[in-house]
Amino acid sequence: MKRVFFTFLFFLLSVSVVLGEDALVSDLQQKINEYTQKLVDLGNAKKTLKNEITYINSQVELTLLKISQTENSIKTLQQEIAVLSLKIDQLDIDLNLLSSAFIQQIVENYKLNKKAPPIFTLFFGSFNQFLQQQKYLVTVQNNSRNTLVDMETVRTDYDLQKQKKAQKQKEMETLEKQLLSQKSALAGQKESKSNLLATTQNDETRYQKMKTEAESELQSLLAAKFVGKRKVVKGEALGMMGNTGYSFGDHLHFGLYQLSESQLSSWSYLNDLDPIPYLNQYAWPMNQPIRITQARGQTQYSYLYSDRFHHGIDMVSPNKTILTVNDGMAYFFRNEASSLGNHVKLFHDDGKMTLYLHMQ
Repeated sequence: MKRVFFTFLFFLLSVSVVLGEDALVSDLQQKINEYTQKLVDLGNAKKTLKNEITYINSQVELTLLKISQTENSIKTLQQEIAVLSLKIDQLDIDLNLLSSAFIQQIVENYKLNKKAPPIFTLFFGSFNQFLQQQKYLVTVQNNSRNTLVDMETVRTDYDLQKQKKAQKQKEMETLEKQLLSQKSALAGQKESKSNLLATTQNDETRYQKMKTEAESELQSLLAAKFVGKRKVVKGEALGMMGNTGYSFGDHLHFGLYQLSESQLSSWSYLNDLDPIPYLNQYAWPMNQPIRITQARGQTQYSYLYSDRFHHGIDMVSPNKTILTVNDGMAYFFRNEASSLGNHVKLFHDDGKMTLYLHMQ
């Protein structure tokens, strides 16, 4: 009776813990949904410095919630993996014991078969003794078959548990990478807020001026004047790193796009690709040493752009010559009065287009 009571009590406690964890997860997800909607609303609000700071703060809160969610998932997986490890260890012990028992039964079976009396001894010996030996032999053989079945059952369960553990470990690796990414995003968001306040000096007028200049930069790129094209080969000089257009100093803005020459009219500045793998595969547009002054993605200045994302990468080099990264057809644009200045769109045979901005 006591055992039944304690079993029931344990069941109630287990249910309470599970319900508590489920409530925590549900509450966390609800908060994530609330902050996600808040970010959507703020994204549609008027672009003011105050709204921008509120937006970044909401990003930080949302990322913190997602980090908590990921950490909870990792903790749950760690517990599940620990339980599976214990099951696997016990199954391994059971399998070894069954294997030893099976071997002993095989040996015993062999000995009994070897000692079995010839059929003619039945006429001269004890028939009851013979029956007892046969009955014992059948019992040993049945035990051997049962042990073999048990071994296969345990081995199947053992393999299944190992597969489950491997899957959980794979999920764990994915979550750990996700957690690192979320923490990196959090650091970037906090840095964005700090840089925004430092750059604008918490002044609305200054912020609006910088935002207008950034928007003008994009518009001028779309309106740049085409002046000609020609075939170029990898490593050929396109021009010199400059400071034409809206720029705080000599640098090259480099971008990569999935775009063929026939699609030039449908090009969009926002549809760029990560250029680093392409540069590492072919060549960099300037000679070393190269220093990247602004990476692609969320940077200290990315809040100035409409999608809060810096497309392409900015770089500088003591050797100011700009080189082609691959063979292709180069389209030259000159519009020194624009915020982006002179630039080149270079179309390659692999369907990629590389972009070179702020040239002399």
